[in-house]
Amino acid sequence: MTTYTSAQATQAEAAATVNEELRKQMVEVQQQLAQWTSQQKQHIDSTVLQAQRTLENDKGTMQTLQFSAIAQRALHRTLTLRTSEFAENQRQAEQKLQLLKADDEALQNRLRAEERKVEELRVELERLHTQEKLLPPEQQRLAKSLEQQRQLLAQRELAYQQCQLQKETRLSELGKGCSTYQRLLSLEFERMGDERLRLVFTNLDARAPSRAFSFQVYVDALDKYHIENCEPALPNLPALTDTLNQTNDFSTFVRAVRREFKRSTT
Repeated sequence: MTTYTSAQATQAEAAATVNEELRKQMVEVQQQLAQWTSQQKQHIDSTVLQAQRTLENDKGTMQTLQFSAIAQRALHRTLTLRTSEFAENQRQAEQKLQLLKADDEALQNRLRAEERKVEELRVELERLHTQEKLLPPEQQRLAKSLEQQRQLLAQRELAYQQCQLQKETRLSELGKGCSTYQRLLSLEFERMGDERLRLVFTNLDARAPSRAFSFQVYVDALDKYHIENCEPALPNLPALTDTLNQTNDFSTFVRAVRREFKRSTT
């Protein structure tokens, strides 16, 4: 941001230099125009005075020559020639004056254009200065927001890790009782993916000892038990599940479900 502001300041200084040079050129042209106009006026005045003097002399000569026809024609040619010269000089002077005026107008236009550029650069420079002043507070706000997001992410990651640890602990505790349940309740555990267990009971139906009675269990992120795919279905399973989530006694829940399966065979 600082580099860009320096470049803009350099452009403003360059524009100011061009502006000063144009002013000097305009003053110089105006001085030359005034000097040339004064010289032309003096020349014209001198020519007119000389013509008048010549005319007076010619008049005297004409009187002396008793208005000789030859002298009159000569005087007429002289006056005509000098009048033509005067007219030509006047025309050239007017042309030069018009050119000088055109040059002066061009310089004025360039000067106004440069002044507009300088003003635009000044406005842009002020805008950049304003942005530069606002930048530190904005950086602080963004840095603070980023730090808050990082802290929130760290908290969520920690909560997730704790939740995963609780799930793993709960599943581990469930798995530890497998051998006891298998031996006492004819129960087998089957892991279904990373977070689910399937419990399968046998020896409940006296007419079909190998018949399987099963359900699946998993624990969600809020450490709550969920029972699914119960076969056969048990009408009071929702009530048993609510009791399990209230007491957190999975062993009692398993025995209660086994009794319900056993009752369904009679």
